[in-house]
Amino acid sequence: ADPELAQVGRFVYNRGNPFSGVAACADCHGAAGHGTDRLPRLGGQHAQYVENQLKAFSKRERTNDNAVMHTIASKLTELELKAVAAYVSGLK
Repeated sequence: ADPELAQVGRFVYNRGNPFSGVAACADCHGAAGHGTDRLPRLGGQHAQYVENQLKAFSKRERTNDNAVMHTIASKLTELELKAVAAYVSGLK
């Protein structure tokens, strides 16, 4: 719904944030967010769902990730978190 926010999310999804140590989501989940046999598909998920899951990983309320997602999600700013969620919801 917010193309400018999604553009920020596109940057973080594809390149991460080298200043804060956030890894690129695409490195594991793929450029189109299709995931793998071991990692979930992100492309096309509802933005609010993705946002909620990233917050849960950040707070360690969700722990099925061997701490990988906690390490990444805990470094995301609120803006980055919302932006990535907005971006992946538009992937096909």
